[in-house]
Amino acid sequence: MEEQGEITFLNDIDALSTNYTIKVKIISLWRKKMKGNERETYRIDMVLMDEMGTKIQASCLHRLFSKFERHLNVDECLIIKRPPLAANTASFKIVPNNQKLSFYYHTFVEKCSNWDGPQFVFDFVDFKDVLSQRYKEGTTIDFIGYVVVCYKIEDTNKKNGTKGKRLNLKLQDLENVEVDLTLWDNYAKDMSSYMVSQDREAHVVIAVHFGVVKTYKGKWGISNNFDGTRLFINDNFDQMLTFKEKFIAKLVASAESSSHVGSFVICSVEDEFMNNDPKKVIIVGTIVAIVSYKMWYYDGCNYCKSKVEQNFETYDREDGTSDVRDEKMYQCSNKDCPGKDVFPMSRFKIPIRVQDSTGTVTLTLFDHEALKFVGKTAKELIQIQDEILKTNEVPRAYPVEFETLLNLKCAFVIRVTYFNITNAVENYGISVVTNDVDILDQLNKKWKIDQIDVSDSFAMSQSDFQDAGGETAKDGVSYTGDNSTPVSKDSVADLYQSSSDLKHNLGDVYAIEDGIGSSESKPRISGGSICSDEAIANN
Repeated sequence: MEEQGEITFLNDIDALSTNYTIKVKIISLWRKKMKGNERETYRIDMVLMDEMGTKIQASCLHRLFSKFERHLNVDECLIIKRPPLAANTASFKIVPNNQKLSFYYHTFVEKCSNWDGPQFVFDFVDFKDVLSQRYKEGTTIDFIGYVVVCYKIEDTNKKNGTKGKRLNLKLQDLENVEVDLTLWDNYAKDMSSYMVSQDREAHVVIAVHFGVVKTYKGKWGISNNFDGTRLFINDNFDQMLTFKEKFIAKLVASAESSSHVGSFVICSVEDEFMNNDPKKVIIVGTIVAIVSYKMWYYDGCNYCKSKVEQNFETYDREDGTSDVRDEKMYQCSNKDCPGKDVFPMSRFKIPIRVQDSTGTVTLTLFDHEALKFVGKTAKELIQIQDEILKTNEVPRAYPVEFETLLNLKCAFVIRVTYFNITNAVENYGISVVTNDVDILDQLNKKWKIDQIDVSDSFAMSQSDFQDAGGETAKDGVSYTGDNSTPVSKDSVADLYQSSSDLKHNLGDVYAIEDGIGSSESKPRISGGSICSDEAIANN
């Protein structure tokens, strides 16, 4: 290895001379293909960083690959002598600099093992600044966030006619601000592969170097650049480890987070409704009542969502009497729960009555879906009711915020379980619910819902449902494919059909398997075992 000589920092170079030596690290690298020939590389582009953390773009043309390509690898530290400055005329600039470095014939490059600079230099943006449109669309940014939800990877068509991949995620920062992230092509594949892997960590944090601000249908979000972006998933550099530690501590301390068990993987809402599993059922109907005689929340495990019970530990006093320790101890009802320090978290299980032209059915709305409509967590609503009690007023049977659910026409994905069939239990857990007009329209076109029977309606009032006990109305029309199957008929007499008749009808329609009890739309994967919402409701 040659003597390094005097090193010039990137801030000190100019176009007056090429007689300088720089020490840099390649922190991003991508290849530009030949026009009309995707198999050949025309140019290698890079982002270089010196030991002061200053960055600059650089490029090497294909005719010089034989001289330099072996040195050009991500995270490689290089000594570069006599690199000329060139005009950065690209319309898209990863680094906001109108000049870049070039490799040419008289440039000298060698590897360097002595790097005293930072591993990375991120300039993470706040999600609130993205959503408030502080940055223009197309601005290159760095960002870090906790993966709240990762949706199913999708095929997409590019403008040039080729196929690509797209993956949508929802990220959250330490201020509880959420933003939508879209990853494309190889970034989408890498992220999806990690999220569905069996041995991944439950809590997933990602950082993106050289991402971009983007909009879609007027909604602001973030994405990867097609060139230059680096994606880090649960990496071990200091900034990511610090963020993850703070976020998990916040989750543990908060009884209102629905992300406590880890980052979820679910399919998209559109896919859930338009490509429905035969063991699931789609119902399109209107929410006509909240069942007021049932509890709308429960104490769930901070690890697996199962019901939590409080244990009382007794001890013997010195005088021979027994007493109960003041310290509260909790036990999860799920024997497979991986949690150690279990504590209760208030969670939604809102019983609603849904009606269409053929009947009415009781469904249960759980945390993930309830939050989309109610706007407050179960913990927040319980606190509001506690304040009302302090004034000696009698609180409502359920929070006033639930009124926003009434008269909403929605599509529901529910799951008919073996337990429902064998015990004639007509309370079904909701996997996914949407009132998206486009999805409702697609469902109507696919199954001609509006043409089934629109002649009659039960038109029951809120008080009717409160007094009926949920036992006089059977299920509505359920869908398992291209045909509709009435689970209960359109006459009042059939609302009283026997349990054996109901079991027979549903048994004919659905493929029932032992042990089916999940109300999740697709496997929602975390590092530990997650108890299904429907199993919770039956506890």
